[in-house]
Amino acid sequence: MRVWGSAGCPRPSSFVRITAETSAASAIMDTMATDRIPSTPLFGRTAELEQLLVACGARDGDPAAVLLGGDAGIGKTRLLRELAERTREAGHRVVAGHCLDLGDSAMPYQPFAEAFAGVDDAERDELAARFPALAPLLPWPSAEQSAGVDRSELFASVVAGLDLLASKQPLLLVIEDAHWADASTRHLIRYVLAYLFTHPVHLVVSYRADDLHRRHPLRQAIAEWARLPGVRRIELSPLDDAAVADLVRARGASGLAGDGLTAVVQRAAGNAFFAEELLDAGLADTRAMLPETLADLLLIRLDRLDDDARQVVRAASCSGGRVSDRVLSQVVGLPSPVFDEAIRSAIDHKIMTQVDGDSYAFRHALLAEAVHDDLLPGERRRVNHAYLDVLTADGAHGSAAEISMHAAAAGQLSRAFVASVEAGESAVRLSGYDEAARHYEQALELLSSAPPDTDVIGLLVAAADAWTTAGHLLRALALLNEHLDGLPVDASAEDRARLMIPIGMMAFLAERDAEAARVSEQVLQVLGPQRTVLRARAEALRTAVLSDAWRDEEALELGEHALAMAEEVGAPEVVAEVTVTLARVLSRTGGGDLDKSRQRYDELIESSRRDGNVLGELRGLDNLAFVLFNAGELDDAEAAFRAAMERARATGRTWAPYGFEGRAFSAVICYIRGRWDDALALQTAPPEAPLLAEAILTGGRLMVAAGRGEVDALAEEPRLRAMWERDIAMAVHSSAALIDLHGDSGDLDGARAVRRDVAEVIEKVWDGRLFPGHVRLAGLVVGQLASAAGRLARAEHADLLEEAQRLTDLAAEIVAAHSMMGPEGHAWCLRLAAEGARLRWIAGVDAPPAAELEQVWRDTVAAFTGFGQPFEEARSATRLAAVLLATGRDEEARSLLASARETARSLGARPLLAEIAGLTGPASRSDVELTPRELEVLHQVAAGRSNGEIGARLFISTKTVSVHVSNILAKLGAAGRTEAAAIARRKGLLDD
Repeated sequence: MRVWGSAGCPRPSSFVRITAETSAASAIMDTMATDRIPSTPLFGRTAELEQLLVACGARDGDPAAVLLGGDAGIGKTRLLRELAERTREAGHRVVAGHCLDLGDSAMPYQPFAEAFAGVDDAERDELAARFPALAPLLPWPSAEQSAGVDRSELFASVVAGLDLLASKQPLLLVIEDAHWADASTRHLIRYVLAYLFTHPVHLVVSYRADDLHRRHPLRQAIAEWARLPGVRRIELSPLDDAAVADLVRARGASGLAGDGLTAVVQRAAGNAFFAEELLDAGLADTRAMLPETLADLLLIRLDRLDDDARQVVRAASCSGGRVSDRVLSQVVGLPSPVFDEAIRSAIDHKIMTQVDGDSYAFRHALLAEAVHDDLLPGERRRVNHAYLDVLTADGAHGSAAEISMHAAAAGQLSRAFVASVEAGESAVRLSGYDEAARHYEQALELLSSAPPDTDVIGLLVAAADAWTTAGHLLRALALLNEHLDGLPVDASAEDRARLMIPIGMMAFLAERDAEAARVSEQVLQVLGPQRTVLRARAEALRTAVLSDAWRDEEALELGEHALAMAEEVGAPEVVAEVTVTLARVLSRTGGGDLDKSRQRYDELIESSRRDGNVLGELRGLDNLAFVLFNAGELDDAEAAFRAAMERARATGRTWAPYGFEGRAFSAVICYIRGRWDDALALQTAPPEAPLLAEAILTGGRLMVAAGRGEVDALAEEPRLRAMWERDIAMAVHSSAALIDLHGDSGDLDGARAVRRDVAEVIEKVWDGRLFPGHVRLAGLVVGQLASAAGRLARAEHADLLEEAQRLTDLAAEIVAAHSMMGPEGHAWCLRLAAEGARLRWIAGVDAPPAAELEQVWRDTVAAFTGFGQPFEEARSATRLAAVLLATGRDEEARSLLASARETARSLGARPLLAEIAGLTGPASRSDVELTPRELEVLHQVAAGRSNGEIGARLFISTKTVSVHVSNILAKLGAAGRTEAAAIARRKGLLDD
């Protein structure tokens, strides 16, 4: 079963003949806000400063990385300057990097490049010699364009470099303004936060909390980072009025009239920046009309500058962040003495700030935004044009991303197109695929201004490949289909095929089987029989589609033809692709020789690794993992899946096809093996996860939630149902969990509806009436029918029996259509038969003899034991024990139940514990030990109150109530709140 896959489409190395001389290297900025010694005392932040000093090892206590959040102007930078000064006094080295507000033009890993810019020449040379992958981030322009840096090597080199610096003295790394961080930088921050350094490396990451809207990518990232071991989150709240008043007085306003001081304090609302702005703008007088918006307030300060200074400030607002003295002076074009006086005036009036003597930045980003937005359109265009001229002059080192940004703003669309393409290529070399995709799409929006010889199809495929590698496969597919539909009728067969082949491959990997089959057949007709690389790729696609449809003879025949053609025309990537597909077919048609299949895949993987074919390597690992999985070799399958996951992570393909499968199915195997906490760790989606990937992982988490009886997880049902049509594996895993969640909570109709609805989706989208996963879903539903039969009236049994028979008949068709079900499929076939027999036994209709019922359950237990799934083994053993108890075999039944109970307890499987308790009888009151608080919560639960209502009555948080309720259910062996109350009353725990 596949989840996703890669486009597998080679990206042309160049899509346009670039006529402008542009450089992909971004200028390195070696400045640190933390270098500035604070000029005024720190007010109102004593507690937060102490926490930071402990976290950074400058005070006794447990060090930790810190996520420092707060609204714009709340005082984060001031606090960090104080921290830097104190830690330097304690013997630490302090380095800092800043995320820049360049939008889609941000250079990946900018703050780390800036942090390393502070090293001296000797340290730089040592770092470069020991960690070559650090070269793109070290402070000198590269003479030659790098051929590309492996992401794993880059990340490992960053942490190793920091560790090396920390070997000489404790190191504090400050990363400011993470709300502007690009996706690649967020990935690296997460890596550094999780890394266990040998030497004392301390990290503080600051961000604007008020910028984190619901869809902001950092919002979920912060939530995930805060859960990492050794990471602490500190949120700065507004200063109290006394602290603001002290700050105002310290800024030289000690003689301010009472009304004026009150006005500043009230208007500042605890924001130190607002308070300073009010003072600096001369608006402390209560008679002054205060502006309605912050932008108005900020812009008032420009009125105090002369024309030259205002010109400098306006030009700086278009820089996108910090700007060097050289660049800004050339952009403005004033004579040197005049420029120097103008920038000095801007600094004196606290509009600009000097950074490390070489660069300038706005004192606050909000001020830069206000000035930029206040520019007239023509004025803004002329300033960006000036930047463009400076950045592209001889000897300049403007990055392609910067050039693209300024060219677009200046109306230089042809130049913006060229730079956007180069920025995309540069991002790919650094494994920044999200950024690359956006740069390529920006170039596509500028196609009307592209040079005449632009390879548009190549650019389209590059954009789609970047989106696919970033984990947005369906977005890539939509992009290509849109442009295929827009091709002119006289487009060449070659151009049409160059789009159709990646469309077919992406449809195949997205499991859009009908579309993949149609496109793979049509592209062969478009191309004709000529033996070319395109024809070989088209035949490789068609071979994969035939293989997926189990048309093995056709796949073998066409695959051999495609392989010979690819070798003849010199297409090694196509050779690797076809070879993997043929190995997949041979693994199921070669008589079940698993060792031979394993050897064949190992050779393919090693060959791809030697050739540097990452995609071929990942594809081989993925196919090998599924061959092993289907053969029941779960440990080896997990090793292959994890190898694919790690290789994908190392090459920036975490969410790409094959790599993400490695993560998703490693988690599935952890679930099967009973390592549920390991499964949850893999299934916790980080903030950068694409929407579909997050849904797939959530669906996997739901299986653990179902096993543990966490009915609150049903809240995810509507969202997951809406995603069923996008991924068949997620549909099956989530619906299996939902069946048990509904059924175990007493909602039998809900459980039946889930199976019926997902079956309709699978049949409609994938033509999958005989899809093997239906057997598992049928076994779960019939199990719920059997469990419910005992509490339902006899008149209702006929409907249950009819549904069970329909599902049994469907399973028989599926088994007949699939000769190789594998150990898991075999176990679920037996389980379905056993549940059907249990239903008939309980209903008393065509009930099997006790010996037959016992045997089918023994076979089921043995099958799940052999497969290695302890939860289903324990659940099946519990139902076997019920048969044994009914036939007087108490001793063996008790032994089975004791073993099942141990498994259920270790997994936290409350519904199974409740089922076992129902067979063993209620324990005495002394068997249940509840704490006094748990007894209080139990009385509220018995009264029918929600967690929120209980929390309000007992003055505890809703989350704490939830923990108590979970403990109570586990101790009582109850599946739900109602059952817990009933058991508690039987045990005398409730005083009614």
